[in-house]
Amino acid sequence: MRTSDGLAYTIAFCLGAALSTGLAAQEPIPATLLYVCIQDDAAVAIVDMDALEVVEIVRLSELGYGPNAAPHAIAVSSDHWYVSLIGEHRVLQLDAGNRLVATAEMETPGMVALDPTGARILVTRSMSATNPPRLLGFGGARPLDLDELDVLFPRPHAVAIAPSGRVAYTASLAVNQLAIIDLDSDDVELVDVPGPAQAFVQLAVSPDERTLVASGEISGQLLVFELDDSGRPTSSTSLDLGERPFDPVFSPDGREVWVPIKGANEVVVVETQGWTVRDRISSAGLSQPHAIEFSPDGRRAFVTNNGGAPVELDHGAAHSSGGAAQLVVIDSETREVEATLELGSNLTGLGRAPARRP
Repeated sequence: MRTSDGLAYTIAFCLGAALSTGLAAQEPIPATLLYVCIQDDAAVAIVDMDALEVVEIVRLSELGYGPNAAPHAIAVSSDHWYVSLIGEHRVLQLDAGNRLVATAEMETPGMVALDPTGARILVTRSMSATNPPRLLGFGGARPLDLDELDVLFPRPHAVAIAPSGRVAYTASLAVNQLAIIDLDSDDVELVDVPGPAQAFVQLAVSPDERTLVASGEISGQLLVFELDDSGRPTSSTSLDLGERPFDPVFSPDGREVWVPIKGANEVVVVETQGWTVRDRISSAGLSQPHAIEFSPDGRRAFVTNNGGAPVELDHGAAHSSGGAAQLVVIDSETREVEATLELGSNLTGLGRAPARRP
């Protein structure tokens, strides 16, 4: 178990702050707020997805972290948000008022995933780490309390949790293997993936939990796996999408998968019925596109871009010298760029709270 030496202090501080600010501190995080990592500026932008305006910039220097903290990935629950700091070897938990609640130490943390209840968290390793432990950060999210889980292969990076919260998946940058994690028993099962070297960047599970997709940075492919009732994947098909496909995401209705193609400065839209490429979207603002998040109603897609960050087979290290990058807002029906927001240098991970059910 790894927790920071300032955990007791931060919890006490936040409890005091909550009491002094009243019930406002207990209000849930709206699903329309988008949290965006500005990796090279050591900051996180909070964007109103309806108004297309920046609500706040959370600067990590104000929380005691340095200019090379490199916030990389975000996960958001109804009441807290979590960010991995590659340069500080930390994962942070903040509340709805953007107050630091807890931290956990972890060597070069990468992607972050929460189960649907927001109670459990998984954290993988950064792509910039060439020989990290083959262990995931794995544990409770309220408060943040990471143990380690051995996934049996080197360089675990990609991660996704099924919408039901029964099973999670991770994949390797070094070998063609996936791991299935039973979230009830914590058992790990490996699945070999045939074909060319992939370097799996990220995974996504369809809303109906019948399909898993994976992006291969080296192969340029999107791999499709059928999931059985237990969540075990079987290779189904693959699509050649272009140079360096990054973080795929299913549309809220599950009919499409949107994939940023970092090496081609475009977003590819794939139809899940028949698995064919429907559209390729390009614009001046799409410059090394990295990740995508849909608005709760699915009407807009928000795309982060690395901008002028160095093009390498990793996520752009903490000391990259990228220029200004834009958050590009695309109308999901017309495929037209609706707006662009300049947030800072090297935009990477993003996320929002799950929409509350009526």
